Amino acid sequence: MIENNEKKITLSVSVTKFKSKPEDWKALTYKRQTITIEELVNRIYEGHCICQNFHTKSEMFGLSEKTIANFDFADCVILDIDDTFLSMNDFYLSLKDEHKPTIIYTTYSNVDNVNNRFRLIYVFDKSISSNDFYRSIANAITYNIQKEIKGFDLKDKTCLNVSQQFAGNGNENIVYYYNDNIFTPTDFGIDENFFSNSGSILEREKKNNIQSYLESKVKDTEFLKDFWSTSYKRNEEEFIRKYANVYPFLEATPLPETDADTPYILLPENYVKIERYWYKEPQTKGDGEIVYKSHAVKLKSGHRRKLLYDGCLLRKIMLPDITVEHLLYCLVCERRYYVDNQDKVITNKILYQIAKDAWNDTKRSIKPKKEEKQFVVNSKYCEKYGISKQAARNIAAKMLLDLQLKQLYDTKLSIKENLESLKNQGIKIGKSSLYNWVKSKKI
Repeated sequence: MIENNEKKITLSVSVTKFKSKPEDWKALTYKRQTITIEELVNRIYEGHCICQNFHTKSEMFGLSEKTIANFDFADCVILDIDDTFLSMNDFYLSLKDEHKPTIIYTTYSNVDNVNNRFRLIYVFDKSISSNDFYRSIANAITYNIQKEIKGFDLKDKTCLNVSQQFAGNGNENIVYYYNDNIFTPTDFGIDENFFSNSGSILEREKKNNIQSYLESKVKDTEFLKDFWSTSYKRNEEEFIRKYANVYPFLEATPLPETDADTPYILLPENYVKIERYWYKEPQTKGDGEIVYKSHAVKLKSGHRRKLLYDGCLLRKIMLPDITVEHLLYCLVCERRYYVDNQDKVITNKILYQIAKDAWNDTKRSIKPKKEEKQFVVNSKYCEKYGISKQAARNIAAKMLLDLQLKQLYDTKLSIKENLESLKNQGIKIGKSSLYNWVKSKKI
């Protein structure tokens, strides 16, 4: 690591700046800029979004050209830190000086000691010219952090790829630090000579047959053997049970572990789930009482393949390092429980083709439905304290609102002005409720 206050880096900066997190990422347009570290901090503070550099048709480009296939180079590595147990300040102080990121700043969603969300930017002395090498450096940085901060885990692994884009923070509550730290790969235990070889590695990859490359990724030969010997509705349940603990059936982004004394589990910022539709079937019990049993609406002929394929793309967002086997296992579960396959059209061959194509697809993007919930109830809390989920939900909502108000309430403003400010930041609270909160806190 060296210090250089004159270092300039090139990256793509959004034309538009935002005071809150962008709702429509597809509408963003970017343009390359070569700027100093201080100028990059200013862009972030102004609310601009940033991403890496890509081969594009014109100076201005959007989401469709921001792909791994179009990647040109990166002068920095950017990591998202979500829902960690340390505030940004404590996290920064816990790192050795020679490993402190060049820039660190809180994101729009950050609430100190509630979800602790911030972003790290490591500026490098030489450009990174391949996605594989970018991932290697990002993983090495993560491993280095884990050695210095025990218990740390990078929950949002989508940032390991060069195609990600990152919001700045135009909110006045932003907290940031920056320094003159400029890194080399060797600072994180990576052979710097890889830079000179990255071009030839890319060329060799281009020459490789994609199918052969994909097959080489399928390491679990026993799994594949069992898969091909499983017929529709014959031994499917046995197959699903056998591999349930190896390849969990993903229906939503995995949630962080939470202790039994916390009534809520905060949903990750990148949380997505597979949408299901349900209907209630009335059933009459022996005493004549009518009860309702919920059933999932199964996918019908005509759009099954597309929805199964889209489900695989969503699972790649849920778990960026997902394997072909894991996708394939999820597809078997989908066919078993959520697909109307009486015509037996969705065969093992079809499932394998869907898993293979989706796993290898780097061009098509899918926009998941935005999750409006901030949290889910922690069942461990309900079990420990013997209360219902609804009661725990009410306790959690009150706790989170209290924490948010402590973080965002401005004592220099009137209650009316605070109401407007909170509303603009997505906090829903009535005037009388806010007045009672202010009174209870003796503000």
